[in-house]
Amino acid sequence: GFTVVAMEVRKLAERSKIAAEEISQEAKDSVDVAKEAVETINNIIPNVRETSNLIDEIASASTEQDIGIEQIKSTVVQLDSITQQNAAASEELASASEEMSTQTVQLKEMVGFFKIDNIYSK
Repeated sequence: GFTVVAMEVRKLAERSKIAAEEISQEAKDSVDVAKEAVETINNIIPNVRETSNLIDEIASASTEQDIGIEQIKSTVVQLDSITQQNAAASEELASASEEMSTQTVQLKEMVGFFKIDNIYSK
């Protein structure tokens, strides 16, 4: 009976040793994976910072473009207003010119009424 128990204890000890070796290997593998993960993260961090900086620059450039677009919009509105003023002034000028033309014709008719033939020219 003691021999059978001893053999079972030996088998159990051997299986425990194999399990301990497997656990030890798994632990080493986990440490290696963790080291690789840390290295990968350390390699990624500068890229994340660079990406963040680029995003900040893009946001700043977008803000500047927005300001520029607003300035252009304001200038276009001013140009439109000036164009409308010029169009109105041109219409007034055309109307005044037409009125002056009409008055010129009337003035010629009035002056023609008082026209005296030159009696000394013969």
